[in-house]
Amino acid sequence: MSNYKLAILEPYMPLKHGILAKQNHHLYGHYLILDTIELKEFYENINELNRDTQNMNKMYNDNLNKMAYEMNNTQLHPFIRNYRNIMSKDDKQFAIQIIDPLSISTGPNEWDEYSVGINKTHWIRLIQRRWRETQKKRVNSKKNIGNIKYKEVHGQWPSKCNIKFNLGL
Repeated sequence: MSNYKLAILEPYMPLKHGILAKQNHHLYGHYLILDTIELKEFYENINELNRDTQNMNKMYNDNLNKMAYEMNNTQLHPFIRNYRNIMSKDDKQFAIQIIDPLSISTGPNEWDEYSVGINKTHWIRLIQRRWRETQKKRVNSKKNIGNIKYKEVHGQWPSKCNIKFNLGL
């Protein structure tokens, strides 16, 4: 069985989740798991889940604006300078993602453990984008009048119309 899960992620923000010691600053670049979603729940309650994620997005942006106002627009994140702009423009911030869950410990106690997730949906989107580009090239090459005439005469498309799907890796 796969280790991947469906979850809602939130980027680690020191003002909200706590400022860490210098040796644990690597956690600032991770996404924390807010909630995991079972497949059965996903299939049965997708409309309710979408509504909940939209509400979370609105609430998060309102809180960000409030924090930025209270801090006189100083930097909200230690690594990302335009953190507030990125989060407010990204409507899919609290979307349901395919993740690889991990636990990161920052100390000896059990409450020093964070559940973080590595977003795998990002790679799926990149593959889909490359596939759409390839399909568009194939369709455009088959619209070429010279290639259409070749097909009428020979009964098959010319070899230049057979564009291979390549991820470019």
